[in-house]
Amino acid sequence: MDINFTCNQVESLLNYYIDGKLAPSLAQYVTEHIKKCPKCRKKIEQLKNVMLKYNNENNSQNTKETDGELIGSLSAYIDNELDTTENVKIKIKAISNPSARQKLESMYKFQKLIHSAYEKTKNETKFDYSKSIMAALNQTPDYTTTYFRNIIILFVLLLIAIISGFMYLYF
Repeated sequence: MDINFTCNQVESLLNYYIDGKLAPSLAQYVTEHIKKCPKCRKKIEQLKNVMLKYNNENNSQNTKETDGELIGSLSAYIDNELDTTENVKIKIKAISNPSARQKLESMYKFQKLIHSAYEKTKNETKFDYSKSIMAALNQTPDYTTTYFRNIIILFVLLLIAIISGFMYLYF
C-alpha cells in the first residue's frame, strides 16, 4: 500500500515518532515523508534539538536527592495525578524551595504552550489525521462475504443451466 502523507499529517505525528510510539509501518511512512520533505525534516531536527537541549539542562543541574524526587513528581502534580496529601507536600516544598518553584513555573508554562499549540492545530485543521491514517492502515476488505456470494450465484446459474438442459432434452 502506497500512502503519501501531507505535512500536516506528519506534524500531527512528530511527537509520537520521536518518542518511538508509532507502529512500525506508520513510522516507516513518516520516515519516507521526512526523507522527501525538507520542511518536515527541518521541523523534526528543530524538535530534536529542543528536546536534547532540555534533557541536557535537566541532567546538568546538581540537585539534592529530595529535590530530584520533588522535580520528578512535579509533572504528576501538574496533571492532577497525585492524592491530596502529596499535593500539599509539593505545594509546601515549592513554596520553600526557589529552584523547585522555578521548575514548577517553567513546567506550567511548557504545559500551557503545548496545550495552546494543540488547540491551535486542532482548530486550524478541524480534522484528526492520525485517526484517518490509522483507519486507512487497519482497513481490510472482507473477501469472505464477496467470494461466498459469488460462489452461490455461480452455483445457482449452474443449477439453472442443468435444469434447463434436462427440460430441453425431455420436452
